[in-house]
Amino acid sequence: MTNPGWIVLAWLVVALASALKFWSITRPYRDKTLARGQTVDEARQRLERRWRNDSKV
Repeated sequence: MTNPGWIVLAWLVVALASALKFWSITRPYRDKTLARGQTVDEARQRLERRWRNDSKV
C-alpha cells in the first residue's frame, strides 16, 4: 500500500508547478499594466469600455 504522504507530496508538486506556470503566462500582462502606472479609476474605465464593447457583440 502506498503511503498517503507521497500522494500529498505529489499533489503539492503539481499545485506548485501550476502556480509557477500561471505566473509565467501572466507576466506580460502584469508588466504591461505596471509599466503604465494606471490609477484605479483609469483601470476601471478601461474595463468598463471593454465590457460595453463585448456586450455589443
